[in-house]
Amino acid sequence: MRAGELIGRRVRDAAGRDVGAIREIRAEAVPRGDGLPELVVRGVIVGRTRVRLFGYQRHDQRGPAPLVALIRLLHRHTRYVEWADVDLSGAEVRLRRPFAELAPIAGP
Repeated sequence: MRAGELIGRRVRDAAGRDVGAIREIRAEAVPRGDGLPELVVRGVIVGRTRVRLFGYQRHDQRGPAPLVALIRLLHRHTRYVEWADVDLSGAEVRLRRPFAELAPIAGP
């Protein structure tokens, strides 16, 4: 599957609740046996808004306070989902965990 086939797809949690769409894919470069890097998907960002995070979800991020507050407010329902909790076996993307068990990506 290609990244472009995932970005924007609607997502339902384990209870069948629509929790938004895949907004970002988080991957890590790991060395293969031949020394070349290989990208391994670690998880996805699922959210209701199309507004980018721009790093403002991190507690240590400094910037204009109103902008930081706005980004965090817009992303209060945005979640990071580990790849092991993403089920692509059906016609729609399903999470193996309920939405309530997922930690918010944007801090207070």
